[in-house]
Amino acid sequence: MCRSPAAEKLLAHYGGAKGFEARSRGTAAQPYCAMPRQITGFLARQGVTDLAHKPALAAEADIDWADLVLVMEGVHRDILADKFPQSMRKTQLLLDYCGDGGDLRDPMGKGDEVFEEVLQQINEGIKRIIEK
Repeated sequence: MCRSPAAEKLLAHYGGAKGFEARSRGTAAQPYCAMPRQITGFLARQGVTDLAHKPALAAEADIDWADLVLVMEGVHRDILADKFPQSMRKTQLLLDYCGDGGDLRDPMGKGDEVFEEVLQQINEGIKRIIEK
């Protein structure tokens, strides 16, 4: 409901015309949760117009569909590896894949400045992915 949908929306916004597709899925997603206002506000400032999102848990069909599975934290990779062992060959940390390295901080429950910092990291990382 936070980092993953932001990454999905930014990838569609910047890379949709180039054929990039993404599905935001979580390891503990609750379908009744909405994206926080900090996320929707940031996305709107980037020009994203489709702000609709319904959180969903990662499923085997999602793993099989994806060419690449990007996770925000190592714990997410571990959960996917346990549930979907086939995911390990194509799962990487978002920041590792973008060249920054490490876990992407979870801004939930933190101030607006933390959200902004994390969203800027995602935004820059998505742009690098599209350039690769």
